Amino acid sequence: MTTPLPYRPPGEPVTDPLTSDPYGPVQQPLSGAVELAAERGPVVYVSGAHGGFVAVRREDLPTIHTPAPAPVSSGVDPHAQRLAAKGVFSAGAGVGAYFAAGAAAIVVDSLVKVLIAGGVAAGVAMATGRRKGGDTYITHHHVSNRWFGRSSTTVRNR
Repeated sequence: MTTPLPYRPPGEPVTDPLTSDPYGPVQQPLSGAVELAAERGPVVYVSGAHGGFVAVRREDLPTIHTPAPAPVSSGVDPHAQRLAAKGVFSAGAGVGAYFAAGAAAIVVDSLVKVLIAGGVAAGVAMATGRRKGGDTYITHHHVSNRWFGRSSTTVRNR
């Protein structure tokens, strides 16, 4: 939080303690002569032999031709596009795997039901079995209905 300024009368101008006063005394350098930037030209700081930085005038440095920067596309960042495409592909692959697993479960379930039904049918056929030889009886029941609720039934065996 900022601390409030001390009280000043309404007519007196308020000074900002954070900005320097352009009309106040100028601080002198601690050592050496004053060198103005306009007199020396542009300076570049390069690393020196002992790990520090040394100020060198720009015109004293060797010139090396640097390639022009690649043009910047005005669209979306290509890396971001590739990352988004990977995410969409992963989501599509996951949904596809989900549906494939569901279809495989339906196929396996149907196959199991067919095998169970075949096993039950085979078990019933083996349990009842057909008798070899012997007589087969076929019984026909013939019912004829007449007027006033009278019925007659005929039974024939062959």
